[in-house]
Amino acid sequence: MNVICYKRVSTDEQADRGHSLQHQEVMLTKYCEINNHNIVDIYTEDYSGKSFNRPEWIKIMSFIKKNSGKVDLILCNRWDRFSRNQYDAMTVIKELNKLGVTVNTVEQPLDISKSDNKILLSLYLTMPEVENDRIAEKTAEGSWRARMNGYWTTQAPKGYDNFRDDKKSTLRPNSDAPLMIEAFSMLATGTYSADEVRKWLNDNKLKISKNTFLRCMRNPVYIGKIRTGAWKKEPSQDAPGLHPSLISETIFHRANDVLSGRRRNMKFHDDKSDLYPLKGLLKCPEHDRALTAYACRSHTGKLHHYYLCCKDRCNQRHRIQDVHEGVEDILLSISTSAQIVNLYRKTLEKFFEKDDYNRRDEIQKMKKELEKLELRKSNLQNDFMDRIITSQDYQDMKGRLDKDIVLTREKLTELQQKVSPFKKYIQIEVPMMENLLEYYRKSDGVTKKKILNTIFAEKLIVENGKITAPTYTESIKLMFRIGKSIGNSKGKKEVDIDFTVLRPNQI
Repeated sequence: MNVICYKRVSTDEQADRGHSLQHQEVMLTKYCEINNHNIVDIYTEDYSGKSFNRPEWIKIMSFIKKNSGKVDLILCNRWDRFSRNQYDAMTVIKELNKLGVTVNTVEQPLDISKSDNKILLSLYLTMPEVENDRIAEKTAEGSWRARMNGYWTTQAPKGYDNFRDDKKSTLRPNSDAPLMIEAFSMLATGTYSADEVRKWLNDNKLKISKNTFLRCMRNPVYIGKIRTGAWKKEPSQDAPGLHPSLISETIFHRANDVLSGRRRNMKFHDDKSDLYPLKGLLKCPEHDRALTAYACRSHTGKLHHYYLCCKDRCNQRHRIQDVHEGVEDILLSISTSAQIVNLYRKTLEKFFEKDDYNRRDEIQKMKKELEKLELRKSNLQNDFMDRIITSQDYQDMKGRLDKDIVLTREKLTELQQKVSPFKKYIQIEVPMMENLLEYYRKSDGVTKKKILNTIFAEKLIVENGKITAPTYTESIKLMFRIGKSIGNSKGKKEVDIDFTVLRPNQI
């Protein structure tokens, strides 16, 4: 009888003496020697027996099909070496029978051609399958309980390394952590798309695929939490982890809102104002319409920014560097003195006064909204304790409420800590006009717009990247008049000018 000897062991069985490859080979060769069987070949498998999708078994089936009649028997040491899946095993045995090949074992021999032995065969095949299921269930439960206790049980995500702290499996930040922090921050602004952030990471030598990047951005591990996954009737939860967080919950939620396409938490206007502070303040001389702003990438991959007219076939397009430099030249030309600062300070105070009222109103609204969310959370807890809602519904609704509370509290804190840009400047950099250009350069886009609105009475006309004939506000016209007076008052330490008697037609 021509025999193929098949020995198999999986990684977790290597230490088991009864399963060792050496022991199996000794038993198989002795059996063939005693029974005067001819060994065609011995195949060694290091793979799980849960299915027949195994490299060496595939080779065996290929050999049998190509060499019809040259193999009579496939011999294993025990039936669990053949398979740990009853259904698949019976299917393969039937397939082998059609090819004229039988299967048998050394330690659990059966004549499977006899009907009575099929019951025993089913038992031999079912027992290892049940054992596998039991082990898998215990492993899954153990892993779930570990995650509930804050342990990390799988491969570390980007920005972390696997680490054992006092025999506890956890994570610690690695050299890629700063890049992941920056990636979340970039995405949270709403200025960059997910793919732009991913490409930025790749450019900084942190290679990451699209799917992996999205999984990372949605993984609460970066805010110090571990997603447990569902277990039986227990819903998936975000449990506190033993590892340190890399980002705040606010940044995490904002970044995920960008991924989900929800814009209510994105600060598109603020961010674009920083990049294009003159948007809305410029106009096309040909079509008398406001210029918009946009960015385009050259064939070299470099990003270029422009102010442009959107009218069809209009060639008005100006580099933002040229236009910004033109505005700064105008600011630099504004002469200053203590009297001018006092005059301009009063004008700005009126301009910014409305902001403080709006901020106080917004603070009150945020406080009421926070109270409403806290009350909803309390009611939700009561409904859960009274069994009005299920555990799954409670976890889902609690997660959404916790997120809204974090974002609302963060916005409230920002509003409470916000200081009027003008007041801050008055306290630190008075006199204002003596340092106007420096202050303008340090300001954010929104503040720059407000400064320019107090200087120019009309939209600025741009031709060939240059500002032409700007129209100033009455206050700035007064300032130039006073500056001229100061310039004509040689030898005087201070010039007294009654601003109340200066009328526009005198300028």
